[in-house]
Amino acid sequence: MTWRSFKEARKFVHKLGLKNRDEWRVFCKSGEKPDDIPNYPAEVYKNKGWKNLGDWLDTGMIAYQNREYKSFEDARKFVRSLKLSGTKEWREYLKSGKKPDDIPSRPDGTYKKEWKGLGDWLGTGNVSGRDRHQQFRSFQQARKFVHTLKIKSQPEWNAYRISGKKPDDIPSKPDGTYKKEWTTWGDWFGTGRVANQNRQFRSFTEARKFVRSLKLKDNKEWKVYCKSEEMPDDIPSNPNLAYKEFISLGDWFGTGFIAYSVRSANFLLWPEAKQKMRELSKEYGLKGFGDWNKFAKTHGKLLAELNLPAAPWMTYTKEKVWRKIKK
Repeated sequence: MTWRSFKEARKFVHKLGLKNRDEWRVFCKSGEKPDDIPNYPAEVYKNKGWKNLGDWLDTGMIAYQNREYKSFEDARKFVRSLKLSGTKEWREYLKSGKKPDDIPSRPDGTYKKEWKGLGDWLGTGNVSGRDRHQQFRSFQQARKFVHTLKIKSQPEWNAYRISGKKPDDIPSKPDGTYKKEWTTWGDWFGTGRVANQNRQFRSFTEARKFVRSLKLKDNKEWKVYCKSEEMPDDIPSNPNLAYKEFISLGDWFGTGFIAYSVRSANFLLWPEAKQKMRELSKEYGLKGFGDWNKFAKTHGKLLAELNLPAAPWMTYTKEKVWRKIKK
């Protein structure tokens, strides 16, 4: 194939008004391209006039790696004159088409040695967590400051760190920043609280005795108490996880109530249960499901002592419960 000279080929391409590599590729596949215009001009016209695609298409665009930028000081001075407030405005500016070609879109890559962060580049003074890491206060100084805030929990800390009031030299995630010195959030806040897995609790017997003295009735009241300031540090909020001896919340509170899932394991087998239920039905005049439901609501303690379920038709699902009791 005999190609047109570089100058003639480029002159032809300039008239097409193509803007980028994608449009050039579409044109090459369209069937409208003359045979003496190459698909890959960079290869054909190497050392014969080829510079870059921007010159070939007449867009003036230069590949990122081939551009010449202003010095870091001059580029930063120009960018600071724009008065951009942060990353969002910088990105919008890059998309606007107003950026000069000698100002890089990725200054952190272009000026690796001089780069100090986007806050320095824009002149806002804001420093990202990554760039700020080496500028935090010492652990002792930071902890002393946090103690003055009287924060009591991690949710309160999370609210504070995004409030805009936190100094830049106090890390948002101190447990990561001060790994060597870090102990607990209670130590960081100055509350003295320790995570459950790190606490030393009272023995099960002593803890249960204390909880029973509170006269709590159910799980709802227990949760309210756990969130109060009256809750001792050596009493676990999740006793089922802290003690192997844990039986049920009813046992923990001293109410005698046992969760169905725990109690069902102790129910009588059907033959014995059927006999006991017949005796109760005869003694209390129970004639059907309705009578049994009323009886169960008022005699729950008795049923628990006899190891009988309040709803036998749910426990003994394979049996026709009431029909067999009546026989």
